[in-house]
Amino acid sequence: MRILDSLTTGLRRVLASPGVLIAAYLVGVVAAAPLAVAMGGILKQSIGSSLVDEKLTRGFDLDWYGEFSHQSSGLAETFSPSVVGILPVLSNLEKLLDGELLPTQSPLLLAGVAVLLGWAFLAGGILNRYAQRDAWSPPSQFFAQCGEYFFRFVRLQILLLLLYWVLLRWVGKPLHDWVEELTRDVTAETTGMLYRLGAYVVVILLLLLLGITSDYAKIAFVAERRRSALLAFVRGLRFVLSRPVQTLGLYFLLALVGGVLLFTYGLLAPGPNQSTWTSVVFAFLVGQVYLLARVFLKLWFLASQTRLFQVMGGRTA
Repeated sequence: MRILDSLTTGLRRVLASPGVLIAAYLVGVVAAAPLAVAMGGILKQSIGSSLVDEKLTRGFDLDWYGEFSHQSSGLAETFSPSVVGILPVLSNLEKLLDGELLPTQSPLLLAGVAVLLGWAFLAGGILNRYAQRDAWSPPSQFFAQCGEYFFRFVRLQILLLLLYWVLLRWVGKPLHDWVEELTRDVTAETTGMLYRLGAYVVVILLLLLLGITSDYAKIAFVAERRRSALLAFVRGLRFVLSRPVQTLGLYFLLALVGGVLLFTYGLLAPGPNQSTWTSVVFAFLVGQVYLLARVFLKLWFLASQTRLFQVMGGRTA
């Protein structure tokens, strides 16, 4: 009952605060816009007014892409047919499980830092609003809470990034390399897949524990007005370990919603072979709706987890 109560209460509080959804969505848009403009300039310079331009109006030109990828460096290396549709999601998931997700290009690193700082700024106001029974407060109070908790969330984010790096660098990557070495001479494809699946399960469980703990650590910052990032993380970890059924049950219910969302997007998302303005605009809009839905789901996670923290021992803000 507490899981369902947290789920429904969290949904109501997210729906009651559409401005929070828009602000969180704009964080990603603002961070990605400079990269999109820069990539557009790179592609325009490569394509120009040549015959390639005419070919691309009829569909994706693999011959041009082969030459482009061979000569590309820096930000241009991130462009491929897989940046459209569901493939980026699946590609990033595979890199995460293999311990290779951390970007090496400076523009991507800067964009990632901008997103993290944007969420660190909004987190105090978001969680404070979700901790209130009416899930509403005037904008001035919302941004005051954002400013009050900003540097606390920055410290927590640094701690979490360090822990994620340790997990990916010293667990995920070595485990992936060990499996590759172990299955190098294995002739049975099923055996190799089982070893790889086992490695993925280990990494997924550790990432799951760290991710859920980080959510409740953020909630503890606001609900219990904590100042220490380390103590907030310990509080979050204790809360998860002492209530595994409730915390994991709520998480997996929302993860199921995320799975349905991803599956639906996979069915609807157009591929790279768009040759008309109508199809290009449609592909763009579908992508933006999916991103907005992902932000909504993230906020639903936070609102529901805040409710669960409140009803199972956490103090309200």
